[in-house]
Amino acid sequence: MLIHQKKSFSNWSLVCLCLIFASCGSSDGSIATYGKKAAPSVAVTPTPEPEPSELEILPLDAVVVIGDSLTVGTEIYGVTLTQSLFDAGVSNVYVSAENGRTTQQGIIELERLSVVEGAVILALGTNDIASSSPEEFGELIDRAVTAVPNNVDIYWLNLYTDQWISDDTYNETINQRADLHANLFVMDFESFATTNWLEEDGIHLSPEGYVNRTAFILAELGVS
Repeated sequence: MLIHQKKSFSNWSLVCLCLIFASCGSSDGSIATYGKKAAPSVAVTPTPEPEPSELEILPLDAVVVIGDSLTVGTEIYGVTLTQSLFDAGVSNVYVSAENGRTTQQGIIELERLSVVEGAVILALGTNDIASSSPEEFGELIDRAVTAVPNNVDIYWLNLYTDQWISDDTYNETINQRADLHANLFVMDFESFATTNWLEEDGIHLSPEGYVNRTAFILAELGVS
């Protein structure tokens, strides 16, 4: 598995989230979960999210995930990402996922959270393939890095699709930006995944695929 920058960490804190296309197939709604050793809550429609002061992000003990409908699916099917992080010993977990979320929308959420310590997982970009150029996507990655201090590690889950628009240029953009930013690391899901996990739309995953996606994320963080 190729990772331009890869780092294991035994002590870390994070805020993370993920994103994908608006037509979500089998993954409906939006998700915002936060807590300490608690099961995630799922909402079909967006609900108000807590202000950053209410998140009580603790040093070396938190993970933030920001994503799209693929992350919504990860929370719904099989073992959820939120509960899996709790089970792996992470005390503070914040997962924000929304169908159709673009990278720009995800970065706005990251900026709103004002993360100062820990680790952030960004699972964004799939919805940008049809709406933004690779150059614009790269600028958004730079913006994500500037949204957190240098001590916060950002893990970007790269794209895995099988559709008429290729994601290769966008994944290469992630790799290039990881070479430029010391605290940006690539989670190379594309090299790990298999087409057997894709649904007919070539974007969303089967329940088995989502379970394996969660396992992959934990392994990359070094907490599985």
